[in-house]
Parts: sequence; C-alpha cells; structure tokens
Amino acid sequence: VNVAHNLSSLYFRAFGEEFSAEIKNYALNYLKKILYDLGWIPKKTDKHTDAMMRGFVIFTLGKLDDDEVTIESENRYKQFLKDPSSLSPDLIEPVCSVMAWNGDSKTHQELTTLYRNAKTTEEKLRFLGSLCSFKDDKLLLKTLNFSQTSDVRSQNMQLPIMKVAANPYGKKILWSWLKINWSKISKKVGRGNPLLNRIVASISSVADDSMEKEIRQFFIKNPTPGTERTQEQTLERIRINSKFLRKMRSEFS
Repeated sequence: VNVAHNLSSLYFRAFGEEFSAEIKNYALNYLKKILYDLGWIPKKTDKHTDAMMRGFVIFTLGKLDDDEVTIESENRYKQFLKDPSSLSPDLIEPVCSVMAWNGDSKTHQELTTLYRNAKTTEEKLRFLGSLCSFKDDKLLLKTLNFSQTSDVRSQNMQLPIMKVAANPYGKKILWSWLKINWSKISKKVGRGNPLLNRIVASISSVADDSMEKEIRQFFIKNPTPGTERTQEQTLERIRINSKFLRKMRSEFS
C-alpha cells in the first residue's frame, strides 16, 4: 500500500518534469499488477483495505492515462448512468474521477447533476470529489466556484479545495483563487474553525519556495486566527518539497 501511494505522490510531484516519464512507467507497471490481483469487482473475501486500494489504483492508473482503465471506467460509467446499482459505491468516485480527467464541460454538467440529485451526503461527496479531477483549469475554477454556492454545505467546502490542490492541473489556479475568495471562505467556514487549517495546509501542494514571502504577506493582511501554527508548517512543507524537487532534478539530469 505504501509503495503504491509513494510512487503516485512521487510522480505527481515530478509532474511536467522531463524525467517524470521514467517514474510514470515504473508506477504504471506496479499499479497494473495490483489491479490485476484485486480485480474490478469487489469480492466477499476483500479486506477493508482492499476496497480502498482498488479505488486508489483505478483512479491513479486513470490519471497515468492507462488505456485499459480509461476504457473500462467509461464503460462502467455509461452503465452506471443507466443503472446506478451497477457500480459498487466504493468505485463511484474513482470511475467518475477518471471520466472527469478525460472529460469536458458536458462531463462537468453531468457530474454536477449527479451531485445535485444524490440522496445522501456520502453520495454527494463522491461526486463533489470527482468534480475536482478535470484537467481544464476553467472547469476546475467552475468546481471551486460551485463549492462556494449554497449547494455545498460549509462543513464540506474544504474538500474541493484539498482535492483541486492534489490535482496537478489545479496548481496553476488554486492559490490565486484562494486569495480572491479568502474573506468569503473564512466567513463561510467561520473564524477559528479548525477546517481552515486544512485549507491553509492545501497551499503546500500548489506553491514553491519562491512564493514564501508572498504567502507570509497575504496572511499578515488577512489574519486567520487559529491557523498560525499551520501556516508555519505549510511554509516548512513548501521548502521541503522544493528542495526535494531540486534534488530529483539534479539526480535525473
């Protein structure tokens, strides 16, 4: 499990770098073996971790543009739209996320409708999560803006922010979106709410150490009580990530 997660985070940290193809090939082979062993269909003998692992591997292989997983996800998604009981609940978010990764505004519309029509909060959150997996920054902004509407409850609002932060295509847009919407977000989440710490922490996925001064200045102008420690930890994490990426570059060059 750890190897799979580490390989995935290594690849997405190196996303867009010249050497990322080497990591990608290794990750593809490793994850395909896991999916082959687990299979797509949940089994009675599954351990709790198997169900989570199956979802993780399908979503990650989809983001690595594995053809088999992409085609299989599309088939299962089409089936799911006709018959919602055809897809195991554990696979709804991974399959819909792979669709989003390859999707357009029509897919965005479909997933938003699925979100609005979902009966339970748990179901809603699966579709909200998948709305964060688009590559098109306009569609990711649409998701972030949607998270600020009355459709999304304030206690779930940090989820899209964290998931867009984890999307390599979210890197370009999240920080500027957060800056513009910060006062709205703090008001909606509520001053002193611990959820704000998660939102602050998400900045470490989209920033590098050249932005440290700007981030400090931002929080001086926009004091967010209760997040001071998280701000420091986030800046520390940004420094570590940037150092790590520079080291990877020199090792691969």
